[in-house]
Amino acid sequence: MSSVDHTEDWHSYEFEILRKEVVSIGPRITTPSSLAEYFYASQLGSLGECLWVAIVNGRNDLIGVNQVYKGTSTGTSVNISEILRPVIALGGVGFVLVHNHPSGDHIPSDEDLKLTEDVLASAKMMDIQMLDHLVIGDNNFSSVRANTSNEWIW
Repeated sequence: MSSVDHTEDWHSYEFEILRKEVVSIGPRITTPSSLAEYFYASQLGSLGECLWVAIVNGRNDLIGVNQVYKGTSTGTSVNISEILRPVIALGGVGFVLVHNHPSGDHIPSDEDLKLTEDVLASAKMMDIQMLDHLVIGDNNFSSVRANTSNEWIW
């Protein structure tokens, strides 16, 4: 009977649990208008249409704002994975899509509603809460969630 040396087959692993505090960068988002006010004050001013992802923790504290697209004065092209990537990277519990209409009109277009539907479905599959989609115009905004059906219920 021969002896086989298995010492090279054994591997040693070390695991570390890291607890990291996510620091809020902005206000607690309690209403669509509170987020719209934040964007009026700090993020707007582009001549082209831009799309941001406002990321929140479990207490709805704003922990990140990422501009995921910058388009032209008439539109932008959007990839859903690019929208969800910063939410996952920051460990966000939820997010709000925010985009401007350089024309000043705050009414969501058919394309805006279709994007909302597609992102909401993808976020649900990943167990991430999409809280709303705000369309910001000249000193006014629309909440897609407030103006659509109960498909938003978790």
